[in-house]
Amino acid sequence: MENVQGIHFSITDPKDVNTVIYEVVQTDKKELTDNTTPKFTVERLVRSSEIRGENFKRTYYVNNPKIEGNSLVFLSFGKERVVVNTGMLLNDEVKITKKPMPIKFDAIKTEESPVYKEFSYTPNLKRPITIIDVETAEEVKPVLYFDQETNEVKGKCKMKPYKSYFAFEIR
Repeated sequence: MENVQGIHFSITDPKDVNTVIYEVVQTDKKELTDNTTPKFTVERLVRSSEIRGENFKRTYYVNNPKIEGNSLVFLSFGKERVVVNTGMLLNDEVKITKKPMPIKFDAIKTEESPVYKEFSYTPNLKRPITIIDVETAEEVKPVLYFDQETNEVKGKCKMKPYKSYFAFEIR
């Protein structure tokens, strides 16, 4: 059995809040071949949840902690709002940053028949943008396809009508 390298940390959410955390990953300079390759991608942290009275204790796992720290984005979904925070996992401690990270985000409300959002992937199939269903805090899973005109792998997310979504990317 090989050694598993990782760190975990926990937060407590009230019963009507659902927090998800993403790690911000800087693209390796060797992979930055042109202006279309994103400089940053995001990876959702795996979590487990347990009920603690009226609250939820959520434990998040980082498989490969970096010596220089891991940049994190905290998205807390509550009734009719999303709270965005950034932080760092450094050694065994999570610190919320005072200087905000440049995050572009949109609230998307679909009122027509299905809406599709397209975006490009990096060569290692990571993406710079994430779309989340605000009711469930689950990602909208993209369908991958190969765009022959641009010669790259792209993703297409289908958003259902009369639903709200939250989309963000790191720039």
